[in-house]
Amino acid sequence: MNAIDDYLAGQPEPQRTTLTTLRATVAALLPRAEESIAYGAPAWKVDGTSVAGFAGFAKHCAYLPFSGAVTETLSDELSAYTITKGSVTFPVDAPLPKPVVRKLVLARLAEVSMAPDPKGVVRDFYADGGLKAKGRMKDGEPHGDWTWWRKDGTVMRTGTFDRGRRTGTWTTFGRDGGRVKDTRF
Repeated sequence: MNAIDDYLAGQPEPQRTTLTTLRATVAALLPRAEESIAYGAPAWKVDGTSVAGFAGFAKHCAYLPFSGAVTETLSDELSAYTITKGSVTFPVDAPLPKPVVRKLVLARLAEVSMAPDPKGVVRDFYADGGLKAKGRMKDGEPHGDWTWWRKDGTVMRTGTFDRGRRTGTWTTFGRDGGRVKDTRF
Protein backbone atom coordinates (compact mmCIF):
# COMPACT_ATOMS: atom_id res chain seq x y z
CA MET A 1 0.00 0.00 0.00
CA ASN A 2 1.09 3.59 -0.60
CA ALA A 3 0.27 6.76 1.34
CA ILE A 4 -2.95 7.44 -0.60
CA ASP A 5 -4.12 3.86 -0.06
CA ASP A 6 -3.46 4.36 3.66
CA TYR A 7 -5.39 7.66 3.63
CA LEU A 8 -8.37 6.06 1.91
CA ALA A 9 -8.31 3.05 4.25
CA GLY A 10 -8.77 5.50 7.13
CA GLN A 11 -11.87 7.07 5.62
CA PRO A 12 -15.34 5.86 6.65
CA GLU A 13 -17.98 4.94 4.08
CA PRO A 14 -19.34 6.48 1.95
CA GLN A 15 -16.36 8.92 1.85
CA ARG A 16 -13.94 6.11 1.00
CA THR A 17 -15.89 5.02 -2.08
CA THR A 18 -16.54 8.61 -3.19
CA LEU A 19 -12.87 9.57 -2.84
CA THR A 20 -11.71 6.34 -4.51
CA THR A 21 -13.83 7.29 -7.52
CA LEU A 22 -12.31 10.78 -7.52
CA ARG A 23 -8.82 9.27 -7.28
CA ALA A 24 -9.46 7.14 -10.37
CA THR A 25 -10.71 10.19 -12.28
CA VAL A 26 -7.69 12.33 -11.40
CA ALA A 27 -5.25 9.47 -12.05
CA ALA A 28 -6.77 8.96 -15.51
CA LEU A 29 -6.48 12.69 -16.28
CA LEU A 30 -2.89 12.92 -14.98
CA PRO A 31 -1.28 9.55 -15.80
CA ARG A 32 2.27 10.97 -15.63
CA ALA A 33 1.75 12.82 -12.36
CA GLU A 34 3.22 11.60 -9.09
CA GLU A 35 0.79 10.56 -6.37
CA SER A 36 1.86 11.93 -3.00
CA ILE A 37 0.65 13.48 0.23
CA ALA A 38 0.68 17.30 0.43
CA TYR A 39 -0.48 19.16 3.53
CA GLY A 40 -1.79 15.87 4.91
CA ALA A 41 -4.02 15.13 1.90
CA PRO A 42 -3.64 12.96 -1.21
CA ALA A 43 -2.22 14.98 -4.09
CA TRP A 44 -0.92 14.70 -7.65
CA LYS A 45 2.28 16.56 -8.53
CA VAL A 46 3.67 17.41 -11.93
CA ASP A 47 7.36 18.23 -11.93
CA GLY A 48 7.16 18.80 -8.17
CA THR A 49 4.11 21.11 -8.21
CA SER A 50 0.82 20.01 -6.64
CA VAL A 51 -2.02 20.34 -9.16
CA ALA A 52 -4.87 18.28 -7.69
CA GLY A 53 -5.85 16.65 -4.43
CA PHE A 54 -8.70 15.62 -2.20
CA ALA A 55 -9.71 15.22 1.41
CA GLY A 56 -12.49 13.56 3.34
CA PHE A 57 -14.32 15.13 6.26
CA ALA A 58 -17.20 14.07 8.51
CA LYS A 59 -19.92 15.86 6.54
CA HIS A 60 -18.38 16.46 3.11
CA CYS A 61 -15.51 15.67 0.77
CA ALA A 62 -13.26 18.24 -0.84
CA TYR A 63 -11.37 18.61 -4.10
CA LEU A 64 -8.16 20.60 -3.55
CA PRO A 65 -6.92 22.62 -6.55
CA PHE A 66 -3.87 23.95 -4.63
CA SER A 67 -4.76 27.44 -5.87
CA GLY A 68 -7.40 29.99 -5.03
CA ALA A 69 -7.26 31.33 -8.57
CA VAL A 70 -8.59 28.06 -9.98
CA THR A 71 -11.83 28.16 -7.97
CA GLU A 72 -12.22 31.85 -8.74
CA THR A 73 -11.73 31.27 -12.47
CA LEU A 74 -14.28 28.44 -12.52
CA SER A 75 -16.73 29.92 -10.00
CA ASP A 76 -19.65 29.96 -12.46
CA GLU A 77 -19.11 26.30 -13.37
CA LEU A 78 -18.75 25.38 -9.69
CA SER A 79 -21.90 27.18 -8.54
CA ALA A 80 -23.54 23.89 -7.50
CA TYR A 81 -20.79 23.38 -4.90
CA THR A 82 -19.45 25.25 -1.91
CA ILE A 83 -16.15 26.77 -2.97
CA THR A 84 -13.41 28.47 -1.02
CA LYS A 85 -9.99 29.63 -2.14
CA GLY A 86 -8.60 26.24 -1.29
CA SER A 87 -11.35 23.73 -1.99
CA VAL A 88 -14.48 22.60 -3.75
CA THR A 89 -16.68 20.71 -1.31
CA PHE A 90 -19.18 18.08 -2.37
CA PRO A 91 -21.40 15.46 -0.69
CA VAL A 92 -19.82 12.40 0.92
CA ASP A 93 -21.84 10.12 -1.34
CA ALA A 94 -21.56 11.89 -4.72
CA PRO A 95 -18.19 12.22 -6.47
CA LEU A 96 -17.50 15.31 -8.53
CA PRO A 97 -18.48 14.68 -12.17
CA LYS A 98 -15.55 13.86 -14.45
CA PRO A 99 -16.08 16.96 -16.65
CA VAL A 100 -15.84 19.19 -13.55
CA VAL A 101 -12.66 17.48 -12.38
CA ARG A 102 -11.18 17.80 -15.88
CA LYS A 103 -11.85 21.56 -15.91
CA LEU A 104 -10.27 21.93 -12.47
CA VAL A 105 -7.16 19.98 -13.49
CA LEU A 106 -6.77 21.84 -16.79
CA ALA A 107 -7.22 25.21 -15.08
CA ARG A 108 -4.47 24.39 -12.58
CA LEU A 109 -2.14 23.12 -15.31
CA ALA A 110 -2.75 26.31 -17.28
CA GLU A 111 -2.01 28.36 -14.17
CA VAL A 112 1.36 26.73 -13.50
CA SER A 113 2.37 26.53 -17.17
CA MET A 114 4.93 29.17 -18.07
CA ALA A 115 4.79 30.68 -14.57
CA PRO A 116 8.21 30.87 -12.90
CA ASP A 117 8.70 28.68 -9.84
CA PRO A 118 10.68 29.99 -6.84
CA LYS A 119 13.94 29.14 -8.64
CA GLY A 120 12.91 31.02 -11.82
CA VAL A 121 12.23 27.88 -13.84
CA VAL A 122 9.21 27.86 -16.14
CA ARG A 123 7.46 24.75 -17.37
CA ASP A 124 4.84 24.09 -19.97
CA PHE A 125 2.65 21.00 -19.59
CA TYR A 126 0.57 18.77 -21.80
CA ALA A 127 -3.04 18.24 -20.70
CA ASP A 128 -2.07 14.89 -19.09
CA GLY A 129 0.48 16.57 -16.81
CA GLY A 130 3.51 15.56 -18.85
CA LEU A 131 6.22 18.14 -19.42
CA LYS A 132 6.17 19.89 -22.79
CA ALA A 133 9.03 22.35 -22.15
CA LYS A 134 11.22 23.52 -19.29
CA GLY A 135 13.75 26.31 -18.94
CA ARG A 136 14.39 29.75 -17.48
CA MET A 137 13.16 33.20 -18.43
CA LYS A 138 14.95 36.53 -18.06
CA ASP A 139 13.14 39.81 -18.61
CA GLY A 140 10.24 37.90 -20.21
CA GLU A 141 12.45 36.05 -22.71
CA PRO A 142 13.77 32.47 -22.72
CA HIS A 143 17.28 32.47 -21.29
CA GLY A 144 19.68 29.60 -20.59
CA ASP A 145 19.18 25.90 -21.20
CA TRP A 146 15.79 24.61 -22.35
CA THR A 147 14.40 21.13 -23.00
CA TRP A 148 11.29 20.10 -24.96
CA TRP A 149 9.47 16.77 -24.70
CA ARG A 150 7.04 14.88 -26.92
CA LYS A 151 3.62 13.83 -25.61
CA ASP A 152 5.00 10.34 -24.96
CA GLY A 153 7.59 11.77 -22.55
CA THR A 154 10.68 11.35 -24.74
CA VAL A 155 13.05 14.28 -25.13
CA MET A 156 12.54 15.99 -28.48
CA ARG A 157 15.02 18.89 -28.38
CA THR A 158 17.51 20.73 -26.20
CA GLY A 159 18.90 24.19 -26.77
CA THR A 160 20.16 27.38 -25.18
CA PHE A 161 18.84 30.93 -25.33
CA ASP A 162 20.54 34.22 -24.63
CA ARG A 163 17.71 36.67 -23.83
CA GLY A 164 15.37 35.11 -26.38
CA ARG A 165 18.02 34.48 -29.05
CA ARG A 166 18.99 30.89 -29.87
CA THR A 167 22.68 30.25 -29.23
CA GLY A 168 25.11 27.36 -29.22
CA THR A 169 24.26 23.87 -30.38
CA TRP A 170 20.66 22.73 -30.43
CA THR A 171 20.10 18.98 -30.53
CA THR A 172 17.06 17.16 -31.90
CA PHE A 173 16.42 13.61 -30.70
CA GLY A 174 14.44 10.75 -32.23
CA ARG A 175 11.71 8.90 -30.36
CA ASP A 176 14.28 6.21 -29.51
CA GLY A 177 16.41 8.79 -27.69
CA GLY A 178 19.10 8.82 -30.36
CA ARG A 179 20.56 12.12 -31.64
CA VAL A 180 19.01 13.03 -34.99
CA LYS A 181 20.78 16.31 -35.70
CA ASP A 182 22.72 19.19 -34.19
CA THR A 183 22.16 22.77 -35.33
CA ARG A 184 24.58 25.60 -34.47
CA PHE A 185 23.33 29.11 -33.80
